[in-house]
Amino acid sequence: MTRLRDEKAGCDFRQTFLEHYLAPAWAQSWSFNPGSDTLLRAYSRVLLDELEGRNTDPRNEGVTVTTTPRRLMRAMSKWAKDGAKYHFVIARALYGSEAQIHEWVGNVVRGPQGPRFFQSVEGRADSLLWKRDYFRHEEEVRLICIKREPTVDEGKLKHFQFDPNETISGMSFDPRLRRFEQLEREAVVRGLGYTGPVTEDSAYHRIILDIQMTTEWPDPA
Repeated sequence: MTRLRDEKAGCDFRQTFLEHYLAPAWAQSWSFNPGSDTLLRAYSRVLLDELEGRNTDPRNEGVTVTTTPRRLMRAMSKWAKDGAKYHFVIARALYGSEAQIHEWVGNVVRGPQGPRFFQSVEGRADSLLWKRDYFRHEEEVRLICIKREPTVDEGKLKHFQFDPNETISGMSFDPRLRRFEQLEREAVVRGLGYTGPVTEDSAYHRIILDIQMTTEWPDPA
């Protein structure tokens, strides 16, 4: 939304909205963060039963998968061939203060292209990459699908075929799960055809420090 002075209407400001310049778009989020307790707990729920040690909320349990920009770009290239009416972009999120984001939008709409900048692939992608500093810990990378023509909305979800063994470079399960449940989860994904590496996430393992001392410790008292 932008505010403009409207001399003809005899009022100080009128409101205009950018939504009419924005083509339909869909985004999938990845992260450069190699491991985060905050992100894990945001996307995975594990509540262990005290007696059985099983997760009582498996429906909301998450799985960590890793990939590379090159693998994602290969998948995007296939989608672009099959869906000529879409553009595909992959880029790192841009973080800034609210004031910085406000200034960026203002500079764009006051620039040579005005709001039509957001009708370009670059402009539409940029509009989906800016995030507030509050979310900087996510270190997000977004894979964006942009429709070439701003026609009828196709719905909130966009589905594309991909080969997990080509796109996913590794997988691990929630480290709060007991080992027997992690093995059960691995058996399931193997049964579905995944052949890539599955590693155990040791983030919550207890650490034992074995330090060789050359002197005696003083009495703590």
